[in-house]
Amino acid sequence: MYSKNEEKELKLEFWRKLHNRTRRIPGQRGKAKAWIGDKTGIKGVDLRFDVSRKKIIVALEINIKFEERRLMIYEKLEAAKNIFENEFGEPLIWDFAYEKEHKQEVCRVYKQMEGDYLVSEQWPAIFNFMIDKMLRMEKAFKEVQDYLKYDELGKG
Repeated sequence: MYSKNEEKELKLEFWRKLHNRTRRIPGQRGKAKAWIGDKTGIKGVDLRFDVSRKKIIVALEINIKFEERRLMIYEKLEAAKNIFENEFGEPLIWDFAYEKEHKQEVCRVYKQMEGDYLVSEQWPAIFNFMIDKMLRMEKAFKEVQDYLKYDELGKG
């Protein structure tokens, strides 16, 4: 068991090491990778890392407060599932009612692995998983991004 301060320090070190590890991605030329993250161009659609003491998740998350709009975007994404998964390179977990830690309901398309981000011996495997899956997630998202932006009124 870790104290709050130990956990905080380990968490900061985890994110620092991941950030530094992204400098070795081919094409980065020693610069840290800048992920798309929450700058997808679609409000409420984010690419996320979600780490905990039990699992590591790389996700495309639709976190729009209004359920109708959130589900509409999820259904559009689901309609492009074959394209998205083909670009990603493997099947993903599709969940239109994923409940986050603080009871917030979102839609998620994700990949996960078992792991504890506070165990530094697991970091190499976790970092490899996170980097590989996020690079794939970004690539798959870019393939459907314009389609998702275009809503029923013809506006993005």
